[in-house]
Amino acid sequence: MMNPSPPIVRTGAHPPTRGDKFNRMTEGELSRWRRRNELIKRIATLALLGALATGCGNGNKNGAEPGAAAQTEPVTLLFYTAQNGNYAKEENFESDIGQFIKAKFPHIKLEHIHTAKGSEYQDLIGAGKIPDIVLDSSSNVTSAIIRNGLQHDMTALLQKQKFDLNRIDPALLQVVRNYGDGKLNGLPFLGSNYLMFYNKDVFDKFGVPYPRDGMTWDETYELAKKLTRTDGGVQYNGFQADPGLLLKYNPRSLGFLDAKEDKPEVATEAWKQYVAHVKRFYDIPNNPVSNVDNFPKGQYALAVHVAEKVIGWPQANPNLNWDVVAAPVFKDAPGVGLQSNFYSLFVTGQSKHKDEAAAVIAHLLSDEVQTQLSKKGLITPLVGKDVQKAFGDNMPELKGKNVQAVYANKYAPPPPARANGLTFVDGSSKMRAAFVDMMKTNEDINTVLRKAEDAIKQDIAAAKALQTNK
Repeated sequence: MMNPSPPIVRTGAHPPTRGDKFNRMTEGELSRWRRRNELIKRIATLALLGALATGCGNGNKNGAEPGAAAQTEPVTLLFYTAQNGNYAKEENFESDIGQFIKAKFPHIKLEHIHTAKGSEYQDLIGAGKIPDIVLDSSSNVTSAIIRNGLQHDMTALLQKQKFDLNRIDPALLQVVRNYGDGKLNGLPFLGSNYLMFYNKDVFDKFGVPYPRDGMTWDETYELAKKLTRTDGGVQYNGFQADPGLLLKYNPRSLGFLDAKEDKPEVATEAWKQYVAHVKRFYDIPNNPVSNVDNFPKGQYALAVHVAEKVIGWPQANPNLNWDVVAAPVFKDAPGVGLQSNFYSLFVTGQSKHKDEAAAVIAHLLSDEVQTQLSKKGLITPLVGKDVQKAFGDNMPELKGKNVQAVYANKYAPPPPARANGLTFVDGSSKMRAAFVDMMKTNEDINTVLRKAEDAIKQDIAAAKALQTNK
């Protein structure tokens, strides 16, 4: 096959013909010319193979594409964990987050800061040390992310990463949107669900059948009455849960603030009915509000708490004879549990490396990484059944336990989104305090709700004054 023509070099108005050029070449020049063109062909072939390889590798079953972060220029990302005390220990951050980033993106250097005295949001902002990525509660978008001016709608960034939002539980995405002026300022990363723990020994002692997934709150109440009793001088409690948890993450999707105005919304008929529902458990004689974390001591029959306790409580008492079922549901809403309690990852508006930060988040939400976290007993925001089924696989202590109960219920939707620009305060703390006081003073529910409403009003006024003085 004939070699391609050498490039034409224009030295005048009439360029030489290919034949003239060829005839003027010496044998040495001809050899050099042939070697050069062989080199050109090899380079072209390698480029073509590289392009084909890149094209074949673009598919990503996890819905994420490295995209703009596929470059290899060294980049440092500041990763701020504002929530989850577990990450105060660097080895825990490395195990759940750091190792996966380093393996996927060797050119990215991570600088991790966990919240503590001197490293709160305002401390970092004041020092000009703005994070690229923030981990915080999904419901803290307004109170932490927006209030500190760190918000950034990640929609366009995720589109560049070809991230499939359908892989994430829609109820979890709705929390971020509802608390973030309708925008997607973050993505749910990991979190918790609620389980009902039960002590088999207590059930066996009193000859009561074990609970099951799908139990209603009314059925649970009847069990609690049967199992609140004294035996051999030992008082057994039929049911315990932190009332603040049941109020804040209530399955009726009740909020504490009005959706259109800066005022509380707790003195309502819906709240009255729900508070009465919770109160009845603690009205059972000899079953007062108690510390739910006493469950490992062995005197509680039932306890509703976060799924992380499948690790903590057995460690507190290795002899505990326990198992779990899904949290109870209302008869008129079968399969709907409490609201979600998740942590989300946020790219800040000030980050100079938004594409790289988005690529990191997309990778942390890949099936690959989420499966590894699921095996460690961390709850995934993904709807993929394979990832969910991996829950606890690497934990021998959970063998034989009904841990898939963690995915038995759907999350209740979050409270309705509030109008943009309204003041946010956490009304759940005031409601919990009012509830606990009610159980001590025997005040009626209407009085307690009015007290909670007045307390929340004061918090709103204080928050508005603080914003005005800035």
